[in-house]
Amino acid sequence: MAIESVTYERAQSYRDEIPQAEYRTWQPKKVMQLLVDIEPRADKGGIIAYGIEEVPGVAAKEMTSLGAEQVFGLRAIKAHYDALGSYLHMPTLKQLEDVGQPDLAKLHDRCLTIIGLLDGVLSSPVFNINFGSFSSIECMNPDCRKTVRRRIPTGQSALSAACLDCGMDYKLSVDADGQCVWRPVLEEVPCPGPSCEVVFKILPGELKAGRRLVCHACGGRFQIGLALFSDEASAVADPATQVQGTP
Repeated sequence: MAIESVTYERAQSYRDEIPQAEYRTWQPKKVMQLLVDIEPRADKGGIIAYGIEEVPGVAAKEMTSLGAEQVFGLRAIKAHYDALGSYLHMPTLKQLEDVGQPDLAKLHDRCLTIIGLLDGVLSSPVFNINFGSFSSIECMNPDCRKTVRRRIPTGQSALSAACLDCGMDYKLSVDADGQCVWRPVLEEVPCPGPSCEVVFKILPGELKAGRRLVCHACGGRFQIGLALFSDEASAVADPATQVQGTP
């Protein structure tokens, strides 16, 4: 429970970057792996220090440390959590036959090791260090408009992001000056006009029945509708979205 608690506590500092569905995850290994996927240093400790720059942009010559943080990281979780959990239940008859009685002396040594690691975590003078560069926009889905926020890892110029509220996907590009450009991942729908090669690019949230489109190339006026198409191979009719011409 202590391992779970310090892991969940760390996840709280990343709550604005974790999809709501992931809050159902309770295993510390999966939680910490999720944090590492967001920020590769999420399971590493660090030191916080401050100082006055004599020249703006040039590191201060004298720094005052606020302390170092120790983290119960992914490696420690993998090494100890499942092994400790195996002692929570009585061994099966087969386990008793294959392995014998649990080695209580080995368990005692493991517990002491875990206690030492947890003591280091809980006695850290700084806790849950989480620094980063971020970019945010208002979601382009007209039915959402919530803030979408993305951590920008150092050295990465191409990223993906998703709105945690509606799920709309985005592609991000970062230039040499650190400026971030967001582009929505759009649905492509070819114009049904005769010999027209235009492809409509539509927000996923706007791809719904009743939406009207006008082609700037052929001048056709169209409406998105739902239709059923016969699947002769499986004799099953599946719903599909198509663009229909209107009179």
